[in-house]
Amino acid sequence: MNEPTLDFENILVQMNHTGNFTAAVLASDDGLVVAAAPTPSPYDTDTIAAMVTMVKDFIKQTQTRLGLADVDEVAIFVNDKSRLICRYFGVDKHQFVLTVLAPPQTSYRRMMSRAVHQIRALWNETA
Repeated sequence: MNEPTLDFENILVQMNHTGNFTAAVLASDDGLVVAAAPTPSPYDTDTIAAMVTMVKDFIKQTQTRLGLADVDEVAIFVNDKSRLICRYFGVDKHQFVLTVLAPPQTSYRRMMSRAVHQIRALWNETA
């Protein structure tokens, strides 16, 4: 069987290709990059992973203080109409965040949901 990281990268590459995303990063709950789509991008994947972890911490504080249910997705809209989307999900006892930078007018939910499903299946397959 192939290395799981390589397979995770293949999932992200396919998602990027289908969605025409500028960047895609799969990170652990603590901000470590698990996989990234190796496309020419002006964005550093380690920086994206670290920033997404900071966003997650802010969300957790907001949930606690306002008594909100779990948040599974956050979108940050940029002036040029692009979006940074963070999808939080778990596999077994591990928490991950899948992040994409989507250009304006791009649908992303179905592609990200498919990628999360594939990542979970691969994780369970290799566990």
